[in-house]
Amino acid sequence: MPRAALSVFLASAIGLAMTGEARAQYDRGRDSTAPQTGDKSEEKDPLRGSLFIFDQSITTQTADVGLETPQSYVPFYGWWLSLRPRWWFTDELRVQARVDYYKEFTNAENTTYRDEDVFGDIWTDLIYQRPVAAVGRWKNTRLAAGLRAQWPTSKSSQANGVYVTAGTTVSVLQKIPIHGESAPFLDAARIGLSFTYWHPFANATTPNDYGTFAYLRQDLDEHSFVSTQVSGQTLANHTLWGALELGLRVTPKLDVSLFTILVNQWHYVPPNAAVTTGTGPVVVSHANDQQFTQLCWTLFAVDYELLDELSVGVGYYNLDNVIASDGTVRTVFGGGEDNLFWSPDARIFADVTVNLDKVFEDASGKYKSASGQTASAARAARSQRIADELR
Repeated sequence: MPRAALSVFLASAIGLAMTGEARAQYDRGRDSTAPQTGDKSEEKDPLRGSLFIFDQSITTQTADVGLETPQSYVPFYGWWLSLRPRWWFTDELRVQARVDYYKEFTNAENTTYRDEDVFGDIWTDLIYQRPVAAVGRWKNTRLAAGLRAQWPTSKSSQANGVYVTAGTTVSVLQKIPIHGESAPFLDAARIGLSFTYWHPFANATTPNDYGTFAYLRQDLDEHSFVSTQVSGQTLANHTLWGALELGLRVTPKLDVSLFTILVNQWHYVPPNAAVTTGTGPVVVSHANDQQFTQLCWTLFAVDYELLDELSVGVGYYNLDNVIASDGTVRTVFGGGEDNLFWSPDARIFADVTVNLDKVFEDASGKYKSASGQTASAARAARSQRIADELR
């Protein structure tokens, strides 16, 4: 199939209606902060970096990949579809969004019903990024900072009574040249470090479904009362992510990456309560209860660019508590569930990334760009998926 015809097919297959200004181009082999020229063909696409991801994942026990722990009684297999549009105001400032849809084809605990259609929260980000210097030793160091708002369109956020979750993020990415941009293999490596802070704005410190959910329960004195509380765990008042990315560009089309993200959550402290005893009421204080939890997310992926318009990826990821069920700290050398890189819910995945900017570019014949590493945005999107796995 000719490339132009393939581009038109992909654009129609995902049901996108774009205007003449809605053309996108990702940074394919050139510096996104390079100055523009007067040539129309060299103008940068305001929607560069926009993409669509189709992902399939299955837990390792469901796949029966030979681990010592027996297969889970609640197997999981599901799809994840994610639309990630971007709009660049300048070479350094952009706004972006994220819209997610999930479909689980098993009866695992992630959803209420089998084969349930689940929509995620809508993310909106305002990002400013630029290299430290245009030339010299710091030209390969990129800094970025931004503001983020996560809107409660998911059933989970609505059940938690969240109005909006606001946050901020800062990151630094260092490119390490090896053989150079034109090398057939091992042209560059990279290392990145980022921090993200989150805070929810909700109607209570414990999940209560906007007050529309109610049931009878008992207090400490065994008196019945109507409660809107959905969960016994309080909401996370403060969440701080620290993410480390390591990557290697094996060939111009083949890339391997490793993400490790440490998730620190400080939950709201429950209010004090009074218990009636034979000698009178006694106040149960939670002053020393820090409600601190810590999780670790690890992700390994291999991406290959089939076309400028299409890349594929396979990999593995795991999200688990840093503290094991027996109270010990999980390490990379532990066995079974004491290992930081594995848990019964660990997953293997395969995904396809459609570069919407390049698809429209081919169909319109405008905003020509060089080919390059189109899977970069897909790697960033996968690392952000951790927010959904925390539900």
